[in-house]
Amino acid sequence: MFDYNKIVSDFGLDMQTSKNILDAIQEWSKIFNGNEPWLDSNTKSLHVAKTICEKVSEAVVSEYKSTCDEPFINPIYQRFLKNIQTNTEYMIGKAGIFFKPYYSNKRIKINVVQMDKFIPVSFDDDGDLISCIIIDQFTKESDVYTRLEYNQLVNNQLIVKNIAYKGRKDGVILESKINLSNIDKWKDIEDKSVIDGVDRLLGGFATTKLANTIDNSSPIGMPIYHNALGTIEEIDKQFSRILWEYEGTELAIDVDETTLLPLENGRFGIPKRKERLFRKLSFDDTKDKTYNVFSPEIRENPLFNGLNEYYRQVEIQCHLEHGTLSKPEEMQKTATEMKQMKQSYYITVSNIQTSLQQAFDDLIYGIYVLCKLYNIPVKPNYTVEHDWDDSILVDKDSQRNQALIERNNKITSDVQYIMDTKGYKEKEAMEYVKRQKEYRKLTQEETKQEEELEE
Repeated sequence: MFDYNKIVSDFGLDMQTSKNILDAIQEWSKIFNGNEPWLDSNTKSLHVAKTICEKVSEAVVSEYKSTCDEPFINPIYQRFLKNIQTNTEYMIGKAGIFFKPYYSNKRIKINVVQMDKFIPVSFDDDGDLISCIIIDQFTKESDVYTRLEYNQLVNNQLIVKNIAYKGRKDGVILESKINLSNIDKWKDIEDKSVIDGVDRLLGGFATTKLANTIDNSSPIGMPIYHNALGTIEEIDKQFSRILWEYEGTELAIDVDETTLLPLENGRFGIPKRKERLFRKLSFDDTKDKTYNVFSPEIRENPLFNGLNEYYRQVEIQCHLEHGTLSKPEEMQKTATEMKQMKQSYYITVSNIQTSLQQAFDDLIYGIYVLCKLYNIPVKPNYTVEHDWDDSILVDKDSQRNQALIERNNKITSDVQYIMDTKGYKEKEAMEYVKRQKEYRKLTQEETKQEEELEE
């Protein structure tokens, strides 16, 4: 954990983001990484929070396509988009993410900064990020080296300041300041630099749209699973009960102590699983000194039904589609209720897409500014296209069947049918239909010639 007060003091900041939020971000990161605070020797985890992030990120970017028509920028952008699903997971699991372009060895690369290595400092009245600190850190033996990069937008100027520290893994992380030139990795980085003529930070910041219950005035959102943390804890407790039920109902045979030999130390150990098949007991002398079979009936269905009910509650609390976590066949819902849940999930996904799209646009702007700064020729009037899929709300099979009916009844054209079913743009659909017509004409002529030859 970083020394909040030291960072504020060393940079002379007017910090808008409270320490409580920064502490919460660290806690969310632990939960996302499978280190839930309620786990102990008796409580195992299904890591439901991480599962939610995985499933929602799939829905968010499943068929996403985006291009920039600037020839130099687009290849950089496409390489970045290869990891879009993973980065979306980090964003919704840790409440935000920052995509920072940088210039190195005559190339422009993109650094994906997760929230536990990022400090949002301040926002403007529209909720746009205008200053932040990016944390770059590495360890060497027992020492920790940390570089804090402060970015601030002031009157169309981007001011960048760097401070480096040396600390100890088992002690103070930001123990003493060091010169950037003393570290090979940072020796070419300036203590302070200024970039003129910019209207935003160089990079894209995305955060979830969930209202912040820690600080209602903060534009930083909450992880998608935050509202359900209490229920997720109960899921892990219920799962642990199920594990104990399986272990506690393992077959065992109780036998009289006279039928078993003692261990070398004169005591009897407590056997596990297969070894526990025979257990030593001292039977009453009046009873048969043979054995009793211990094989209680497992309470499987009630326990799993309880677990499934918790899953349903999480789906409601996180605005997920029914069946994302729970078993849908065990829940009776009307068509109206199912539609409402689907609509709620669609809004959840759509909000994430909106936040990511803004971040991608800002990222491309940052790449463009770096190109101008390092004299890389790029055109200023570039455009970016974003194509998000709406299959969460729309049943693809139903949509395709409806498009076919409209085409067959001449309500729509062949071109419109291809656009509706294949997702083509109008120009692409026109070319596709033209090629198919030419192909059909060619094959019909060949068939006719073959028939004439046979006659």
